[in-house]
Amino acid sequence: MNLKYKRRYDSLKRSIKSYLLENASLTDEICHLQAELSRSRSQRLYLIERLMFHEGLEKPNTSRPGVTNGKIESSENSGATRKNKPVTVQKKSSEDKSKSVAIVRKKKSPFPMNLNSILLHSLGEIISVNPNFHNENWIYPVGYVATRIYAHPKDPRKKCVFTCKILNNAGIPQFQIIPDNDLDGVFFGESANTCHMELLTTIQRSPNVKVKIPFEVQGEVFFGLSNQKTQSLLMVDPGFPLCTNFKSFSVANSKSINNASISFETLQAFLT
Repeated sequence: MNLKYKRRYDSLKRSIKSYLLENASLTDEICHLQAELSRSRSQRLYLIERLMFHEGLEKPNTSRPGVTNGKIESSENSGATRKNKPVTVQKKSSEDKSKSVAIVRKKKSPFPMNLNSILLHSLGEIISVNPNFHNENWIYPVGYVATRIYAHPKDPRKKCVFTCKILNNAGIPQFQIIPDNDLDGVFFGESANTCHMELLTTIQRSPNVKVKIPFEVQGEVFFGLSNQKTQSLLMVDPGFPLCTNFKSFSVANSKSINNASISFETLQAFLT
């Protein structure tokens, strides 16, 4: 009888040892992946900040290195002058000249486009055959991507770059608001108002918020769909006339744009 329990004990001991080794291996792998993810987040945030600076939406950060030809250079080399190598010009034959004339330069993409407080990266595509992607006052193009600066969900006193996306989830629009320095805290839903309401609720519950903030849920305004330039671009889309349920765009007034639910500066007045 004792031998029976001893064999079970030895078996359990071997299993526990095996699980401990496997757990240690998984822990090491998770730590490695978290380090890679953190590095990728930092690089992405840096590139977005540089892009928004060049588009006039954010002040530069002089403590960070510059970017030249898509490569990050050190602060020591960023200010140094470079000598251009002499270029040898070779004469082209008449046949080469005729070929070069036929080359048409590719038109530069207008994106990203600076729309005041919004940086539009992709307009997306209108799905006119599906009534879920438009209503009487709004059109929700699939593939729409825009970024804007607003308060961080966990600490509203700090700025955060949010990426707003519209995706196609099995014939139903999925709206996403993604904070760049907290990719695990993505706000998503089947309407822009749902995402915006979740973001505002998270901010209101923050320990740094001591008062009740008069938030107004304005999902489409936060996404930038109320911007007149965005609406003008949508009207040029071939699918725009085919949106049978659509009547006219809703235009946001200055009061709604300067509301605490949209403007970072207005929100700070309630936090100070």
